[in-house]
Amino acid sequence: MKITILVSFVFIFGIFGCSSNSPEDLKVLGTNSFSKDAWADASQEERGKMVFSLLHKYKVTKMKVEDIQSLLGKSTAYYEYDEFPAYLVGPKNIESEYGSGYMLAFPFNRKTGMIRKYLIIPKPEKTI
Repeated sequence: MKITILVSFVFIFGIFGCSSNSPEDLKVLGTNSFSKDAWADASQEERGKMVFSLLHKYKVTKMKVEDIQSLLGKSTAYYEYDEFPAYLVGPKNIESEYGSGYMLAFPFNRKTGMIRKYLIIPKPEKTI
């Protein structure tokens, strides 16, 4: 019984709550070049096309939360706690519990201020 529950939890977590294993998985959203200025002026849809470039250019797990906020600006979404930077990106026809679009979030360690991982919810599907 315990094994069944554990396997179910791992499966559900893997589908709904995991970060992408690789920024390469996010190419499906687009490959537009990221810059701080371009992000600041971009629409939600255009920002989605820059996520791959952002995560390729910056090693976010080596950054402090202040660095992410300085780079991406004020959060446009809510993930678990107000202080976790979170942004709605990509097409608005994608729906999740976080709103219309993909939610890109950066949970961080409260003691160190270091980003622990990035999450994108829901996980983008690869096109065939």
